[in-house]
Amino acid sequence: MIRYLVNRMREPSTWAGLAGLALALGISEAEWQVWSAAAAALASLAAMLLWERPGADRGEAGEP
Repeated sequence: MIRYLVNRMREPSTWAGLAGLALALGISEAEWQVWSAAAAALASLAAMLLWERPGADRGEAGEP
């Protein structure tokens, strides 16, 4: 399930859909900017803390 969500979040259409849903629910542009900045901060933190796959520095696929 986590892998499915991560794969969806990599697709631009998911972000477009989230933006459309947010506007339909009445979230203002300023609120959207706050939420997207918070999401970017969390993604940056995760990128710093999560381990890379084994062999990623050599171009190998590693374990799924």
